[in-house]
Amino acid sequence: MTEQFHVDPGSGIPMYQQLVDEIRSAIKGGKLPAGEQLPTVLAMADGLGLARGTVKRAYDELERLKLVEKVQGRGTFVCYRAPDAAGSKAAAMAAIDGLLDEMERLGFSLAEVNIFFSLKLRERAENLADIKVAVVECNTETLSQLSDQLRRIQGVELYSYLLSSIQAYPYNLGEDVDLVVTTAEHGEYLQSVLPARNKIARIALRLSPATMAALVKLRAGETVGVLSCSQRFGELLRSACAAYTEGVAVAEPRVLSEVEDWDACLRGKTAVLVPEGVEKYASDGQLQRLREFAGRGGRVIRCAYEMDEGSFLYLQEKLNRLREKRIG
Repeated sequence: MTEQFHVDPGSGIPMYQQLVDEIRSAIKGGKLPAGEQLPTVLAMADGLGLARGTVKRAYDELERLKLVEKVQGRGTFVCYRAPDAAGSKAAAMAAIDGLLDEMERLGFSLAEVNIFFSLKLRERAENLADIKVAVVECNTETLSQLSDQLRRIQGVELYSYLLSSIQAYPYNLGEDVDLVVTTAEHGEYLQSVLPARNKIARIALRLSPATMAALVKLRAGETVGVLSCSQRFGELLRSACAAYTEGVAVAEPRVLSEVEDWDACLRGKTAVLVPEGVEKYASDGQLQRLREFAGRGGRVIRCAYEMDEGSFLYLQEKLNRLREKRIG
């Protein structure tokens, strides 16, 4: 059986996690049915060229996910069973028939029963847990800014993921997530790792009005620095500055954690672009340097991206439909 699993030492993903993903996919895909015995730790380790501890860790994680169970003295067995839709429906109909019989015995008409059902369904819907939304972006700054915007929507339980973490561990986007919010740039990839395509909400981002207003005030001849937490966000800011200004010299983006010579970094600059909420990414010493720069007449421009109005309305509609679906 070990020949159906494959691990890649050069992928950068922990070996145990690769094995978890391989076995999990085989179980959920029906290739390993309930009751199937997995190879022993020793056999799997020898077959894949892994350390026994690596295989044991993978088996422990699969047990935690309730996909397998370990039977003392016998081995490790698949215990996951796909839901039986037909059997569940029959049981539900039988339960409803029993409840209707009881309501009839109590003397209620069908119209009254319908009213009671509607009231209780709405009550249940109002008490349901928040809609679980995962937001995925490729850089720390935009992910944080977009997450802050989504947290202002009531009835949402938010999970934030860097795209790199999903690429390493696709199972992070669990089946219990109701909606995945991302940009069109990353939607194609996420669609390839999510079984339910209708869970993805693709949105468009734009510079915030405050950022745009600050950029257009830059004048020809100025020299602007760019400081960011991630290289990707710095490149986005540099491109935005070049697009919305004329005759402004924009320096190569610098990652905050890599700046050693601050005098050289700020020398000759009339303004510096930084992420909104730069306090999350900069040390106290770095923030002090930025304050000193501002004290000498330099401008520290805080930059942010946000959903455009069309995307926000689209997302609200998706959330409303999910709520309506819960109510039925």
